[in-house]
Amino acid sequence: MLLVTQLLIGAAIGLVITTTGVGGGVILLPVLIYLFGMNALAAVATANLLSMLMKLSSSYIHFRLGNIPLKPALLILGIMFPATFVASYGVTWLGSQPQYYDRVESGINILMIVAIVFSLILFLQRMIRRTAISDPLIALPPPSSVTFSSLFVPGVSAGFVLGATGVGGGLVVLPVLMRFAQMGIKEAIGTSIFITTILSGGSAIAYSAGGYTDVHTALILCLGSLLSIPLARYLLVYLSERFFQYLTLSFILISIIMMSWKLIN
Repeated sequence: MLLVTQLLIGAAIGLVITTTGVGGGVILLPVLIYLFGMNALAAVATANLLSMLMKLSSSYIHFRLGNIPLKPALLILGIMFPATFVASYGVTWLGSQPQYYDRVESGINILMIVAIVFSLILFLQRMIRRTAISDPLIALPPPSSVTFSSLFVPGVSAGFVLGATGVGGGLVVLPVLMRFAQMGIKEAIGTSIFITTILSGGSAIAYSAGGYTDVHTALILCLGSLLSIPLARYLLVYLSERFFQYLTLSFILISIIMMSWKLIN
């Protein structure tokens, strides 16, 4: 594939990740599997490295815009990190065993679809709940009031899914932040990007030990993503939360269709 084409693909992916928080499951995995011909394990490994690299600049943008409440962000990060790291090493070890390889491939694809569908349900519940609240005096609890106990189970579950499949920010962490951490869409997007930057880095280290990561492809796509930063920042400042809700929902639905089609075929 030509270098210019790869850079343009990276720019498109970077724009989607920065503006919606969606990346690993919806964009990166289908692109790496369908356009670059990777198998599931290689795609998950490369997606984790690429997600970390791309989201460094995205995290900086959201931090400057005030979209990352640090206390709840660090709380959910501390809950998710151990589960993500353990799942990454577990999948890497099983994938290295010839007798388990095919089962690991199928298991990853099935877990992706289950995670995406569950995330869609959480996302829709949150949208409906916010729409139903018409009285301005009725407000959702602020993110700072969220407790460890309320985030533990969803946090560990999201961390496991991210580590095992590479499906993370927009599809798993974002709905968890909106539903259980009571964040608005822009705060949830910024926080999910910040969290998955660190978690994807941990997963990338685990997968690199198994030799599955395509570092060259990840670096080229990452360079391309830098081209989209000015446009992404403009959109985040001037477009409404409602727009980002529907945009994120659209990518979740696309992901369900693409991953289901791959599993069937």
